[in-house]
Amino acid sequence: MKNEAPGPSHHLQTVRLTAKGLRWRRTGHPWVYRNDLEGTPEIPAGDLVAVADPGGRFLGQAFYSASSRIALRMVTEGAEPVDRDFWEGRLKRALDYRRRVVAGTDACRLIYGEADGFPGLVVDSYGGHLALQTLHPGMERRLPEIIELLVAHLSPPSVTLRHDAEVRLQEGLPLVVETVLGELPPRVEVREGLVRLWVDIRGGQKTGLFLDQRENRLAAAALSRGEVLDAFAYQGAFALHLAPGAQRVTLVESSGAALAVAQDNASLNGFNHLDLVKANVFAFLKEAVAAARRFDFISLDPPAFAKSHRDRDAAYKGYKEINRRAFQLLNPGGVLVTCSCSYNLSEPEFLAIVREAAADAHRQARLVERRGAAKDHPALLSLPESLYLKCLILEVE
Repeated sequence: MKNEAPGPSHHLQTVRLTAKGLRWRRTGHPWVYRNDLEGTPEIPAGDLVAVADPGGRFLGQAFYSASSRIALRMVTEGAEPVDRDFWEGRLKRALDYRRRVVAGTDACRLIYGEADGFPGLVVDSYGGHLALQTLHPGMERRLPEIIELLVAHLSPPSVTLRHDAEVRLQEGLPLVVETVLGELPPRVEVREGLVRLWVDIRGGQKTGLFLDQRENRLAAAALSRGEVLDAFAYQGAFALHLAPGAQRVTLVESSGAALAVAQDNASLNGFNHLDLVKANVFAFLKEAVAAARRFDFISLDPPAFAKSHRDRDAAYKGYKEINRRAFQLLNPGGVLVTCSCSYNLSEPEFLAIVREAAADAHRQARLVERRGAAKDHPALLSLPESLYLKCLILEVE
């Protein structure tokens, strides 16, 4: 396991792949699993290692994990030095890309892990305040350098570590939320199109806001009308975009704390035609059908029902039920925006579930648009896990 790789990476420990691992690596997937390594390397977590095929031929450089099922996260296929200049070059490319594709908002994702060449790192900006999340010891060990570069290029008023994702435990990393630079107010006001939102960077979902849905919210807003239902409303981001075109918007959310922020967001935007309902969405939809309520527009943005492969059966039932109820509640000509952020259900599978739900509700639906995550969340083709978000816009007859 300590064979030396040729070229500039000769000082790194070398990890060899099995023949099976080499076949997997040739797919381009940036992760290599532990059962695809020869033997069990005794290498500190987070070390940069040289990766070699079974015959010792150099394949690239990767971060090593000592505990996760994902043993290697590829950093480069070349042997160039992985130093400050290396990371600065990748950061410049990531920032330049956002300047080109992000408009009309001051809240966006600046670095999206492997898609931007930073394995296991997420950096989000909310009104200039930065929220960072590392999911791998390799990137965690380089955080001081990364933060230094971010400060040099962006001069943020604050930098906060959102190291509270439970997946960190699989890497032996602690859970902590900490502002490490500057002063972070309890809430930050951000702009998304014509909508203003309060963001709690320290305590909000993900790093404060569901940034990946931004462009889907904007697309939905253009179709809003009449009686609108926003189910799984969280802090009301979808509802606020839908409100200008609606007669009334009903927000349904099980978290009282999230609804309190939604009310503040409504006040921030001057909306007084929103009804906030604290309820289990499944129960609300069932009761609404029984009461023969009708809506002209429904948004379904639930949490991930299939967080692992073993959740697939339960997720299938959950997605089908909420979509069937939504079809039953829509007026003719109504619009359904339905989403899934479960990677373990593919887009074809999600389409099949929604199609079956429509059939069970005896409704015909036209697929107006298929959407994914916002452009600041670019998917890496070789990493199907980054193609997680599905958003369907349907018109119901």
